[in-house]
Amino acid sequence: MAKIELSNVTKQFADGTIAVRAASFTINDGEFFILVGPSGCGKSTLLHMIVGLEEVSSGEIRLDGKMINHLDPKDRNMAMVFQSYALYPHMSIRENIAFPLIMAKVPKKEMDKRVEEVAAILELSHLLDSKPRNLSGGQRQRVAMGRAIVRKPAAFLLDEPLSNLDARLRNQMRNELARLQKRLGTTTIYVTHDQTEAMTLGDRVAVLNNGIIQQIGTPYQLYQQPANLFVAGFVGSPAMNFFPGQIKGDHLFFFSLNLETNLPAHANFPNQLDDVIIGIRPEDFYVLANESEQIENQAIFDTQIDIVEWLGAELLIYFQIEINHWPDMPALAQNLNLDKKPGDMLEVTTRLDATYPIKEGDTIKLTFDINKLHFFDPRTGDQLASKLD
Repeated sequence: MAKIELSNVTKQFADGTIAVRAASFTINDGEFFILVGPSGCGKSTLLHMIVGLEEVSSGEIRLDGKMINHLDPKDRNMAMVFQSYALYPHMSIRENIAFPLIMAKVPKKEMDKRVEEVAAILELSHLLDSKPRNLSGGQRQRVAMGRAIVRKPAAFLLDEPLSNLDARLRNQMRNELARLQKRLGTTTIYVTHDQTEAMTLGDRVAVLNNGIIQQIGTPYQLYQQPANLFVAGFVGSPAMNFFPGQIKGDHLFFFSLNLETNLPAHANFPNQLDDVIIGIRPEDFYVLANESEQIENQAIFDTQIDIVEWLGAELLIYFQIEINHWPDMPALAQNLNLDKKPGDMLEVTTRLDATYPIKEGDTIKLTFDINKLHFFDPRTGDQLASKLD
């Protein structure tokens, strides 16, 4: 087991590109910690610096209180699992799993015992004499995991290990990984671009963008209390909807929807702003069958449905509204397709129960609870207020 601490860790390449900027966080002993973000955000580079495959330009990395910046990967007692299985095709599964022990000159009796133990954990015992070509993708990934586990390292580092698998196998392996990590209790750092993997696997998750850590928290915290527009738009599927709005005293006005409501109690801004970005999760909308159903704190508007996607237990419905006002946005907004202007169309996504009898072209009354709104500063992208727990 291991406690890993990063203090102002930065990676700048020879051409001046800064891949990671001043990353500071602690991964607790036995924690399943996720690094997530879009392609090119710096998550793999950060992982490679921790394991020693990339040099640190500045800052410190500590393992159980000891600085390890200067140590070679082989001396850091960490096991890496890559996106590719990297199995030796001419070796049996037994030999592939045992390879790091062979290189470490572990006595054969001890080596055989550890390989058998790991094979049993991963349900590979019946395949130990097979070759990699005879295994499925999921089984090969388990062999790659076994080769890491057999070393009994202080920490596991996994770089998008499931991305080569199809959707069904990916879901299966995700569950197996979660159970395995809990069983072993080994500190684990897992890199992925898939926010579903991040939210289902991690004890805590670090969201990166452009080399900068945007927020670190539990999956619940990231979802309910996103630190900024990027996290709000990245975490959640489908993504959060964003609307331009304006605060008028104790009232909130939605541009384009031509809708005015009371300002919710949790929107207690330290400095009143003219413009705000209002976030609404797709699942926080629902259909109002008639006006008599309206209750306090609801806001109602009419819309015409463009597209209906039936997903079995739920529906995703899409509609568009024309933008008649949009505030100046930070560069961050470009990553979320929020660099809008008046006259553009804004697509809105709503998640509903599949029992609603809705079809494309219908005009419906949608409503949402104002106490479930999120608010962001359009100048900085930072969260102003999120819905209450």
